[in-house]
Parts: sequence; structure tokens; C-alpha cells
Amino acid sequence: MCIMSCVDVEIKENVVIDINDNYNPLTQSCQELGEEELKPIDMNNRNELMKELERLRCIRLKYSSIDNIPSPTHIIRADYGHDRKAYQHAKDIYFKEYRARCKKLNDNIAVIQNANTKLCRESKEKEDKIKIKNGTFYNGDELAHLDEIAKLKKERRRLTLSKASKKYYNKNKDELKIKKRIKDAKDLLESIQEEKKGQQNVLIRAGKIIKPLCLCGRQCDVLQFKTLKTHSNIEKHKLFKSIIRLIHYNRRNRKLKPVIDKINNQLNDYKRVIREKRNGKSVTLTNKTDKETIIYYTDLVEPIDENITHQPRKSYIEKKQYTQKYKDNREIIYYRINPRIIKN
Repeated sequence: MCIMSCVDVEIKENVVIDINDNYNPLTQSCQELGEEELKPIDMNNRNELMKELERLRCIRLKYSSIDNIPSPTHIIRADYGHDRKAYQHAKDIYFKEYRARCKKLNDNIAVIQNANTKLCRESKEKEDKIKIKNGTFYNGDELAHLDEIAKLKKERRRLTLSKASKKYYNKNKDELKIKKRIKDAKDLLESIQEEKKGQQNVLIRAGKIIKPLCLCGRQCDVLQFKTLKTHSNIEKHKLFKSIIRLIHYNRRNRKLKPVIDKINNQLNDYKRVIREKRNGKSVTLTNKTDKETIIYYTDLVEPIDENITHQPRKSYIEKKQYTQKYKDNREIIYYRINPRIIKN
């Protein structure tokens, strides 16, 4: 919108304007409307783009900065009588529309400039491709000079990298050697595994996975709940559970080893090895069976809630902090004694 071309509107009498009316003082006081809008032009035609860009730039000269908007002198306080809000509302509309038109004008100029830049780049790329194809992009002297510059840059880069690599190696020699050993061991192990790929897995027998061991020492299929339920009723598992329950009950706030030692000594006194004669032969037996031992251990413990009693305890041994060098050396030793590598 051309602000410099604004003229005062003749007001014959004072009129009170409601702030809700669709009144736009900027629009009503300008001779031309929408001059900041883009005209319908061919965006692939540079001549039309340049003409439109020139037109928009001329219009922008008529506008002041968004941060320095001219005072709306065409909005006169006396025209609004005692309605101060309507007067303020009219000025707010003026400033708002002024900023909007300035922004729209700048955005349209940017669109034209970007389109023109794109066309220029495409045109230059086409020209360069034709020249390169015809061998006329550079003459002989220019090509020789460019080759010389490229060689100098390559040599300079090689010397810089070589110097930096030597400095880094001298500074981290021990760590790099450790990493090299670990990498060599891993590569060797991976090559062995690759060679053995396709052979029968040691954890699979007759198409079935080997059943893992329960903590009580018996094999148990942990994938099936029915098997777990049956396993929990065997004597060996019950004996294991009774011993664990007794350990937790006696431990309380004490260390673990003395408690276990005491239980072992009590078991030695309770369950002895004896010799008896059966059918005229002397045989070695224990005077107590596993069932009797389970009853014995169960009677020593009052009823307890395992979910509350068997809680992880804070270790009384302070954890040692190992350095990265120690961990790397330990990993090297692990690969050195790995049976899959030793056998080969």
C-alpha cells in the first residue's frame, strides 16, 4: 500500500464509529489497493521476473521501516468525538495493516529474488557443462595451474595427517597396542565361528534345547509352568528351599558365612553315616533321610514371608573400581585362553 499517496478524507460531521465496525482507515485513505501483491507472471522467464522485481522495489521505497512507521495523520481525534476506544482501535488497525503490507512486500521480493537466483544457477550450470564437454571451460595454462594447486593441497594434507597421526600414536601407544590385540583376537574368533557356522550347536540335542539346571541342582524345563510346578514338589528342591529359608532366618543382621558354617555343623551332628547289617551283609547308610531333614529344617524356622525376608542385602565388601587399562588387559587374557581359539 502506498502510504505517501494517502490523502485526507473529508469528514463533514463528527461520526462516532463503533470498534466492531469493519472500518480500515489505511485502506480507505489509499488510492491503490494490493499493489504489494505479486502479479501473475511466468516464474521461469527472467525478463518478467526482473520487471516484477523492479516494480516491487519501487513500491518498497514508498514504505518506511516496520520499526519506524509514520504517524497516522489522516486519523484525526476530533472525528471520533468522545469515543476514545474507537480512535485507538482505528490507529491499531493502521499499524497492524502497515506491518502486514510491509512484510508481504518483503516476502514477495524474496520470492522473486530466489526464483531469479535459481534460474541464473541453472543457466550457468548448463553453460559450464557445454564448455566442459567441448573442452573450453579452462585453457591449457589454467588446467596446468589447477593441477599444480591440487597436488600442493594433497601433499600438504598428507603431511599434516602424517604429523597428527604420529603425535597421536606416540601419546596413546599403550592403549592402541591393547586395542590392536583385542581386535586381532576378536577377528580370529569371528573367523573360527564363521568356519564352524552351520554345524550342530552344542546346546541342542536331537532338536531339543538342553534343560537348564535349577538352583537345587536338578534339570528343569523353565519354559513350562506345569513342569515347574511338578519340579517344586520333589524332595531335592524342597530340601534346597528349607536350607535357604533357614539361612535367611538365622542370618538376620549377621554375615552370611558363619551362618552357613553353623548349619553345616548342625547337619553333620544330625545326619550321621552308620553301618547296618541287612540280609547278612554290612552296608553304609545315613541315619536320617532327606524327608526327615526337610522336616527338621522346617521345624527350626518360624513361618516367614519370603517376599519380605529374602531381600537383597547391601554388601559389606567395598566394590573395587578398576581402571580401563586393567579391563582391557583382562579382555586380552580372556581371548587368549578362549577354548575356541586354543583348539584351533
